[in-house]
Amino acid sequence: MDADADGEHGAGRPVLLLHGQPGSGTVWAPVTRLLEGRYRVLAPDRPGYDPAGRPAVGLAANARWAAALLEDRAAHPATVVAHSWSGGAAVLLAVDRPDLVASLVLVGAACTPDSLDATDRLLALPGVGSALTAAGLVVLGDLLPRLRRHVHRAPERFRDRLATLLPDRAVLGEVRGARGRRRRTFVAEERALLAELPDVAAALGRVAVPTAVVTGAWDVVVRPASARTLAAAVPGAELIELPRAGHFVARDAPDVLAGVVARYRDRLPPRADTA
Repeated sequence: MDADADGEHGAGRPVLLLHGQPGSGTVWAPVTRLLEGRYRVLAPDRPGYDPAGRPAVGLAANARWAAALLEDRAAHPATVVAHSWSGGAAVLLAVDRPDLVASLVLVGAACTPDSLDATDRLLALPGVGSALTAAGLVVLGDLLPRLRRHVHRAPERFRDRLATLLPDRAVLGEVRGARGRRRRTFVAEERALLAELPDVAAALGRVAVPTAVVTGAWDVVVRPASARTLAAAVPGAELIELPRAGHFVARDAPDVLAGVVARYRDRLPPRADTA
C-alpha cells in the first residue's frame, strides 16, 4: 500500500478518512487497502497527532482544517468518513461547506449528547483529567493490546466479543515517543468535545448530503443507542448496525465498512437522484 507523506493513496473520486481520538491516518489501513484501487483516499493525521507538531484543535477547527485540506488537494467533493471524536468535525464540515462534501459515513461517531458519559466529563477536568489520560493511554496503547494477544485462551463463547472490545497497538497509530503530546491532545480534545457538542447536535438537522451512520453492536465507547439517536437526527440518514463489531469498525469489519463507503461514494448527488 503506497502513500505519500500526508496519507494519500490511489486515484479516482476522493474519499477523506478522519481518525478518532487518539490515533493517526494509519488506523484506516485495513479499509484503505480495499478502497485505493478505485478511489483517491486521503487518510491524514489530524492536528495534534501529525508529525509536523501542529497543536490540537476543537471540532470546528478540525472541520476548517479538513476543508482547507480538501481545497489544497483539489479533492472535492469528497465522501467524508469519520470515526468517533471526528464525527462532530465531519458534521460541521458538511453543514458549513456542503460544496466540499458529497456524502458522509459516520462510524461510531460521538455527535449527540447521549454519546458522552461520566468518563468523558472526568477526563476533561483540569489536573485530574490529565493524570487519568496519561494512565489511560498506557492501558490503551500497551496493556490492553498485550491482553488481546491472549484472547484465544478465553472460553470460546467470549472470544469474539473480547477481541472486538480490546484495542490492538494500531489504535494509537504509528506514533512513537509522543506519549506526552498524545496526552495533551487527548485532554484538549475532550474539553473541546464537551464545549462544542451542543453545536454539533444543533447542526444535525441541517446535514443535506447522503449520510450513513455505522455502529458496532458491541461498541462500548459510543454505544449503538447513540448511533440510533444520531441517525434519527440527520435527515434521511441510513443506520447500519454491524452485529459482531465493536468501536474499532475499521479493524473488526473492514470489508463491510469499505462496501458502505463505496456505495456512498458512488451515489449520485441528491438533485440528480430526484431529477
